[in-house]
Amino acid sequence: MTAAVALQLLVAGLSTGSIYALVALGLVLVFKGTGVVNFAQGEFVTLGAYTALFLSVFTPLPYAAVFVLTVLLAGAVGMAIERGLLRPLIRAPAFTVVIATLAIGLMIKNALRLAWQEPVSTLPTPFSSDPIALGPLRINPQYLWVIGCSLLLMGLLVVFFRASRLGKAMRAVAQNQDAARLMGIPVGRIYSITFGVATAIAAIAGVLFAPLIGIEAEMGGVIIKGFVAAIVGGFSSLTGAVVSGLLIGVIEAFGGAYFGGIFKNVVAFAILIAVLLLRPHGLFGRAEAHRV
Repeated sequence: MTAAVALQLLVAGLSTGSIYALVALGLVLVFKGTGVVNFAQGEFVTLGAYTALFLSVFTPLPYAAVFVLTVLLAGAVGMAIERGLLRPLIRAPAFTVVIATLAIGLMIKNALRLAWQEPVSTLPTPFSSDPIALGPLRINPQYLWVIGCSLLLMGLLVVFFRASRLGKAMRAVAQNQDAARLMGIPVGRIYSITFGVATAIAAIAGVLFAPLIGIEAEMGGVIIKGFVAAIVGGFSSLTGAVVSGLLIGVIEAFGGAYFGGIFKNVVAFAILIAVLLLRPHGLFGRAEAHRV
């Protein structure tokens, strides 16, 4: 394998891995902030892609406006779902809440199937389909856009959680909800905001992923790789989710080139089993101490 081919595979792997990382980020964010394992996160990716498609087809808005409006609408939908469908179940058993998120995801998927009958659609983007030539390299511009947007979003999240008052409140609720209440933090409102942010992140993943694979009702299946990345990273670490998502994407790209496409469907789960055998709490997770 030449250096040029290796670099092209690296860019492709980082692009796909960025999507896995964004999905994993949303899963970890909701779990840390509310204690809910959100099985609807994949369908929020699909919802973001279809929302952008609807806006592109039925409005004259440019791509940048469609992108921003999709993210805002997705965030509002996420907050509404948390407030109207999940908040009443806050004291229910954890398994009940998990099934509720699964049901929400199925409702979103089937509603999108009814609203848009085409099996696969494409989302218009301002980027040329011609690859960018960098010496011997030929890189799809969409790959660079996905990587750049994902890294920018991850950087903004770091600044948000460390520097903003709201971000610090979300971290406080994630660490200890009872203590946060005693400090005057409106935990219920933070729940809604956390769910809205996670849904907005999923929508960004959907808009970025759509031009690469096409838009269809089943594209939410990317949640499987997102779950793997979140678990491998520790399911309590945002950094772990990002690193694991990128790592899985790169390994899939190189493994697929060497061993064929079937390898890409196996490697993520092989990594998951290996990590759980060696580090049950994930690469960046830590064992919780329980007082006896």
